[in-house]
Amino acid sequence: MTDRETLEGVVNTLYAARGVNDIGAMMALAGPDFSFRMVGSGRLTPMTQQVSEPAAVDTAVQTLVAHWDMSKVKTTSLHVDGNTVFAHRAGVIRYTPNGKEVETEFLDRFTFKDGKIVDMTQFVDTLMIADTVGLLDV
Repeated sequence: MTDRETLEGVVNTLYAARGVNDIGAMMALAGPDFSFRMVGSGRLTPMTQQVSEPAAVDTAVQTLVAHWDMSKVKTTSLHVDGNTVFAHRAGVIRYTPNGKEVETEFLDRFTFKDGKIVDMTQFVDTLMIADTVGLLDV
């Protein structure tokens, strides 16, 4: 098992790379079997669909980075339990296609194997996301 400081360092490095949209640095921290999922209703597919095939992961990460500015989001706490890290984050996110900004908070769960991230599951306010991207009829 990888030690706590190393796991926290990997997560902090990932967030620093995300803050400047450095996809290469982000993906260098992922293991070969990496998967990503945003928890939410199937009505928000493909946004909430788990991706694990390398091409699908690349597309998902590129789309997220292109559409969501997270440079004003900060980590408020990290909690390590074995090979799992939970990160609570808060701040202002901006959906770049329409420029809409919202203040939010969310939780990321990272699972590690051999010092690499093999799974990232994101728990977000999916109603806020749907509203921000224009999926809700008012």
